[in-house]
Amino acid sequence: MRHGDAVSRANTDAERPLSERGIAEAESMVDTLLAEPPGLIWVSPYLRAQQTKDAVVAGLTQHGCNPLVETVEGITPDDHPMAVLALLSRYQESADQAQGPLLLVSHNPLVSLLLSVLTEGHAQPSIGMATASIACLQGDVFASGSMILEWYKTPGI
Repeated sequence: MRHGDAVSRANTDAERPLSERGIAEAESMVDTLLAEPPGLIWVSPYLRAQQTKDAVVAGLTQHGCNPLVETVEGITPDDHPMAVLALLSRYQESADQAQGPLLLVSHNPLVSLLLSVLTEGHAQPSIGMATASIACLQGDVFASGSMILEWYKTPGI
């Protein structure tokens, strides 16, 4: 999942908050996630990703879903998708505690690049992740070209 729409200026890029539209976008995606709620959420430390996670978790909790949440360094806008693949190997360690899929809440260009690496085996994105959009991937191994894109949804706002 990419974070919701954010304001364009703040003291630093990491401090940019969600706009009102971004909050609404994130909230609107909860229904999509309820079909198969995440058991674990990895979220970037940047404010707009944290706020997106907060909106999603609040909505999931209202429906009785209580995912584990971890703030993860290394999934910020300028991190490299191949480094994220290495981080994802940690997912198997956490998967035993999580009751459901992993949801990554991060940023472009990283999420678009990671989607391409995981599904197509290269870092030339064919899908540009819109704000608060979610791409659902299926696969057994976090490796280049090893996953299938099951669906991609954007907020209906």
